[in-house]
Amino acid sequence: MRILFFLLLFVSVSFASSLNTALQKLDQHIQKEIKKGKAVGCAVAVLDHGKVVFLKAYGVQKKGENAPVDLNTVFQLGSTSKPVISTLAAILEKQGAINLDAPAQPYFSCLKPTTKIRHVLSHTTGYKRAGWNNKIESKVLREQLLKQLTEAPQDEPGIAFDYHNFVYSLIQGIIEQSQNQPFNTVVYQKLFAALGMQRATIGFTDFNNQNNKAWPHQPDQKDVIKPSKSYSHLYHAAVPSAAGVNASITDMIPFLRLQLVGDSRLLSTSDLEPFHSSITEAKDALGWFKGVIKGDRKSYYGLGWRIIETDQRRIVFHGGWVKGFISFLGFLPDRKIGIVVLHNAENGFSGKTGMQFLNEWVS
Repeated sequence: MRILFFLLLFVSVSFASSLNTALQKLDQHIQKEIKKGKAVGCAVAVLDHGKVVFLKAYGVQKKGENAPVDLNTVFQLGSTSKPVISTLAAILEKQGAINLDAPAQPYFSCLKPTTKIRHVLSHTTGYKRAGWNNKIESKVLREQLLKQLTEAPQDEPGIAFDYHNFVYSLIQGIIEQSQNQPFNTVVYQKLFAALGMQRATIGFTDFNNQNNKAWPHQPDQKDVIKPSKSYSHLYHAAVPSAAGVNASITDMIPFLRLQLVGDSRLLSTSDLEPFHSSITEAKDALGWFKGVIKGDRKSYYGLGWRIIETDQRRIVFHGGWVKGFISFLGFLPDRKIGIVVLHNAENGFSGKTGMQFLNEWVS
């Protein structure tokens, strides 16, 4: 018994020492990127088995101004909205309000009868994404996009992956109809309020009404990061469930904690495991982390989540990009450690920082 006790103590101390080293590397890396001008302002949180072990804000809300990013500064999440809304779908499924294996056609008659709700969340509906982001960016209204979808060809669902922002956003109509309430109301009541995400919003109006929010930045032709002229609101209007969530790092802590250890009021880790599991191969992510993830690796998509598998790691994550903002949310399911990086500029800082932490620095 004594030998077992000292062995467990040794392992515990080793893990703590290794984690402290990883967190020091993370902090040093971020400070270096800020000094080099690769990051403007960011907020970062690391959770280990649900406990916050690192929480820090860096830089400024807008380049050239003095307002600092703090722990309550709100960022636009872009496509990191997808795992947020898929978690809402998990809550509603557990409550019996929706069934992911049920046909989606009763909610949208244009869909093939074989289309299931899970196909919407896994980008496997059979619709091709080509041209659809351009429609959103050309200010085509959501109602018009829905009409155009009825005229678009649909291959057999469940076979091929094609990352489609607009088709993913059909989940908001499914949620709305299943609850007989506006989508935003369901998000606020069933998810944000339930988790204590006090500053989180969905859509542009509530975000824009907040005082403590980061400003977007983009690189110029010489790759110098400069403030954008305005905020993006097109994806917030057309596909809020796919790219319209906004949150502070403080809001993202309970969300990440839920993914790591569950919450007895809402979802267990067993409830979430199907959402974190690989469903379809998604090769598009393989080129994003060159130099960070080396050797053999495979890339998949689950239900609102991406998965990268290497010989040593299985990383569940999602990134988000909307004009002037890039975010990263990821975790190691076996190790129960995760990281959130929110950044108000367009470059690879968020994704590479988060993935480097999970793949290289954490043991």
